[in-house]
Amino acid sequence: MEYFLNNTIEPNLFKISDVPYDNACFYSAISKYVHFAVPHEHIRNLKRFSKWGKSKDIEKMDDYFRNNNDVEYLARYLQMKILNFVKENPNKIIPELGLSIKNAIPIIHEITFDEYLTHYDIFAADDYLNEEIYNENGFLVDRWGSIIEQFVISKIIGCSVVIFNSQKFNTRYNKPVNGKIINNKPEKGVRLRPFQIINKEMLNKKMPIFLIWREYKKNGHYLVAFPKNIKLILEILINK
Repeated sequence: MEYFLNNTIEPNLFKISDVPYDNACFYSAISKYVHFAVPHEHIRNLKRFSKWGKSKDIEKMDDYFRNNNDVEYLARYLQMKILNFVKENPNKIIPELGLSIKNAIPIIHEITFDEYLTHYDIFAADDYLNEEIYNENGFLVDRWGSIIEQFVISKIIGCSVVIFNSQKFNTRYNKPVNGKIINNKPEKGVRLRPFQIINKEMLNKKMPIFLIWREYKKNGHYLVAFPKNIKLILEILINK
């Protein structure tokens, strides 16, 4: 239990925000975070990540998204931005994997590099001609966001990407288990475990992107974690 507490973070240091369960959750989560991290509201500035980290008022984010139609637009743009980076930098090494982007794709996504370029040209939430997309081996291609896409967006923006798991400690079995987050509220006892930090060297230099990955109905899903106190969060992360 002590180890669990020492290696997890209180979720109340973040404002959690969900995105649709439409297969594009990674891109939508990044889109929401960009809307938060960039103080300007014009889409041109959002696409340029202008003045990153001089963020909007976190307490007004719910109202902001309620009246904003640019989240999906920016999510589509970000997927294309990531795709173009992959296309132009196939031999870029992902340090966390020790593999190039090109060699990591068949392992992570179970499709070839060329298939990736073809299928990821379609927005993750869209069907191809209203049909599901399959690779040459007959497996469904769902265009999800993995460590590859996390690495690429970290390079595009020039910041770290921190992925948390939501966990709680099960005293009966004396081990951590998946913790539920319902309507953006963690259940009692849930804490956030940082299990992946991409582009770690930028952690204390530029505001990171914070996401939560959790299992939902046996599928992975991303949520956004807007930092309430970035200085305190970074101190905790760096000392863990």
